[in-house]
Amino acid sequence: MASDRPARARGGAGRGRPGGRLRGGAGGSDDLDLDRRGRCPPQIAAGNGRVFLPYGKSRDTAAFFDITNIGGADDQLTGVTSPAVEDARLSRHRSSGLGADTMGMTGSVRISAGGTLTMSPFDVSVMARTRTGWKAGDIVPFVLHFRHSPPVTVMTVVVRPSS
Repeated sequence: MASDRPARARGGAGRGRPGGRLRGGAGGSDDLDLDRRGRCPPQIAAGNGRVFLPYGKSRDTAAFFDITNIGGADDQLTGVTSPAVEDARLSRHRSSGLGADTMGMTGSVRISAGGTLTMSPFDVSVMARTRTGWKAGDIVPFVLHFRHSPPVTVMTVVVRPSS
């Protein structure tokens, strides 16, 4: 049963000390850790994983995810791993505005508090080299690594680039 009293900071928060917990109800099941600024930490949810079927004899591919930060502080996607790929790197597509676009590797990608990153071939993606041959419909696990949040495993579906 929830309390009618307003939520209050407990522990160090609200007393000039960093950290602490915010209790939202009498049950304690919705306690939230607070960061040094009294905000809820990042909370990452990821899904809609898809990875392109490599073309011909190539093993190079690209993977895409939708990543949402439902927390109160920003986080950064710092890397991606998978037992099914030899190498996975974050990349960013950039338009020069002059008809010549470029793609380059990037070290991390910011996920704003309350925001969503929708990866695509026209913005941020994961470039990877497969270990074995895939076919459309295969399921491939990827692990997303963040600066502040724990890793998140996303199951991706192998799709043809035109789909």
